[in-house]
Amino acid sequence: MDADAYTPEAGDVIDGRYELIEPLGKGGMAQVWRAGNFTAGEAGPRCSDVAVKFLRHDSEALSALDPHERESELAVRNARFRREADLLGSLDHPGIPQLYASGTHQAMPYMVMRLVDGVNLRTFLDEHSPLPLGTALAVAVQATMALECAHTLPVVHRDLKPANIMIDSAGSVVVIDFGIAKPLRADATRYTAHGSTLGTRGYLAPEQLLERTPTARTDVYCFGCIFYELLTGRPPFPLGQDSGLTEKHLKETPLPPSVYAAGVPDLIDDLVLRMLAKRPEERPTMTEVMTLLTPFAPRPGDAEPRPRTHPDPTAPLRLPELQRPPLHHPSPSAPADSPAPADGYWLDQREIEDLCVRAEAEIASGKPGDSTARVQGLTERVRDEWGERRPIVRRVWRTAADGFRLLSDHGSAADIYATIVADMIREDGPTERAERARIRLRRALCHLSFGDLSTAISAVEEAGRTAAGLPPDLAAELEELRIDVDTQLGARLMDP
Repeated sequence: MDADAYTPEAGDVIDGRYELIEPLGKGGMAQVWRAGNFTAGEAGPRCSDVAVKFLRHDSEALSALDPHERESELAVRNARFRREADLLGSLDHPGIPQLYASGTHQAMPYMVMRLVDGVNLRTFLDEHSPLPLGTALAVAVQATMALECAHTLPVVHRDLKPANIMIDSAGSVVVIDFGIAKPLRADATRYTAHGSTLGTRGYLAPEQLLERTPTARTDVYCFGCIFYELLTGRPPFPLGQDSGLTEKHLKETPLPPSVYAAGVPDLIDDLVLRMLAKRPEERPTMTEVMTLLTPFAPRPGDAEPRPRTHPDPTAPLRLPELQRPPLHHPSPSAPADSPAPADGYWLDQREIEDLCVRAEAEIASGKPGDSTARVQGLTERVRDEWGERRPIVRRVWRTAADGFRLLSDHGSAADIYATIVADMIREDGPTERAERARIRLRRALCHLSFGDLSTAISAVEEAGRTAAGLPPDLAAELEELRIDVDTQLGARLMDP
């Protein structure tokens, strides 16, 4: 350990405004402090408290390494810590801690976040299990909303477990500790060495145990383990069963939750077992999980659950006066106040065509800007005003999706591409068949970013069959995109 490594102490002031008050917790890689937030230095008025997270340079694991290994491990931890700050800065959801600031203090990396005053789910389950069904579903729905937001970017958490889910004093659920989270971009830096499995024993997906590349559906499996425990009071494969625990996660199908908890609906039974499928492609997406769970969640006006718990996770969903978490995360790529034609007059097709030309030029340059944002804000309006069949409507939607994809908002892009194929291309002439295949290939690129290889394989195979029946000019254009997607798919298939 470095003899001069900074050690946080009560009273220290970080960034000239955050005064450390008391330690909240310490793990192998980081420690978290409660801090007072002062608007103008130490003498200024105090605002709400915040959480300050420091990267640890003094952990026992680091002290056991030789100097060269320790230097290498510190470099990895520093890089992970910076990436966690970058990810939190890009995630905007009430179920994920908001990042206020980040930097270094006496050479120690830190980040300042919204403080979640409450209890972690591990403690909550230990105190209140078995939970009333409504309480279990309220926790699951709120956590799923936050994870669906992360997956839209896409980001995989990789360490979902009860200790990394908080319930604040008002009952709101917050997913914390994105310390080993990873962007699912092809160019994302890999900080995990082979032979090193990240995550927590008992909540690892089969592909994590096999040291394969994680996808968004890795989180679905890990959260499936948590959801099972919410419903039944026990994980699908209890930690006490030391013998063969890894083999159980790799090969054994757990019993339905209803075996251990009366009253679990058949649809929830089926959903949990699908979340725990051994093959990632057989699991639902987090969006599908959220969609299926929401109708079962408590609603405004429902009675509070019995027995009561404190905090009460059903409160944000059943009490109208409390602000409810949004069901869908607004895309950070398209501000809600993006300029668009005023609502007081009908859209002018020539004006919209000129806007698309400017947006397409921005996208071709690799720098989506104001015109792209305006197009993204017009998708619903052009469809409502002109219907789904007009080419200009398809052009607006396609341009909006291309912009989202370039900005790495692959979830929004994939949804728009899917709508175009399902609702906006009705004819079956050569031009329409070529466009349908191109849109499916672009959607496949979005799914590749989530690690969904099966969608890409199907799109590439279908595009090849379609190209064979097209006129030469249309076939050549489609084939160029098909080869590009196939190349990226091949690279993913080669990634262990």
